[in-house]
Amino acid sequence: MSATKVPTIPQALKSAVNAYLLARTLTEVEREKVDAIQRRVLAQAAYRTDPKWVDREGETITEPDRAYLLCDSDHTDYLLAVRQDLEAAGYDIKGAPGEARHSYFCPALQAETLQTETEHAVIDAVGEMLREGPDFRHKLLCVGLDKYHEFVELCVKLVVNLPGFKPPTIVTAD
Repeated sequence: MSATKVPTIPQALKSAVNAYLLARTLTEVEREKVDAIQRRVLAQAAYRTDPKWVDREGETITEPDRAYLLCDSDHTDYLLAVRQDLEAAGYDIKGAPGEARHSYFCPALQAETLQTETEHAVIDAVGEMLREGPDFRHKLLCVGLDKYHEFVELCVKLVVNLPGFKPPTIVTAD
């Protein structure tokens, strides 16, 4: 019986995992801060669901992930109030050129996008290591988001449990 050769973990995967860990940390921090601001805005204004949502008419919206239930004018007011509070909290909020002031780049969504990009880097590095084709990430997504995220976590665990692994360092400006 011959021994199966275990592939060497490439530096590209180690680097992708480090980037992912940093991006995930940023996402968790930004999501917590932004959600707190959004909840505060929702609580202060006592926004209610749009009457077009017959099964939810008149409900008070208290959670940011339910803000889509607001009527258009309330949603615009909500987004403007959130932007104002984000700026007051020190965020430099940018919007797309030519877009209305209530259409801006949310710091939490930007962090989540970065995390997704680093997940792609992890998957691509593993796909290359395993000599999978260029559509490996697509095939993985086709089996479902739960399996996709489980795969990313397994890849991360593979790297962080290597002997001598040093987690990325976050340097803050004092």
